[in-house]
Amino acid sequence: MYRIIKIDGTELGITDSVNYIRYGDGGCFTTATRKDAIGVAFKSVAYNLVGHEDIEGADTVVVSEIDGGQELKSHQTTIEGLIRTILEG
Repeated sequence: MYRIIKIDGTELGITDSVNYIRYGDGGCFTTATRKDAIGVAFKSVAYNLVGHEDIEGADTVVVSEIDGGQELKSHQTTIEGLIRTILEG
């Protein structure tokens, strides 16, 4: 899994796979390899990758690989705590 984070620290979300993009020959975005990418598309919005400013007016993001199992465990622990609080209250 991957976490998409703006350089100001705002987390945009988590995804199973990253949609890396670049400009194609016709000037439109096309899918790219990580190596050739200038940005990513996340929730239908284009973002520059750190080190690129090719996508005019787009925010810059960092793509961080995370342990999906650990992320789910963290959410499960939080939910279980909320349920215990509700049942005890």
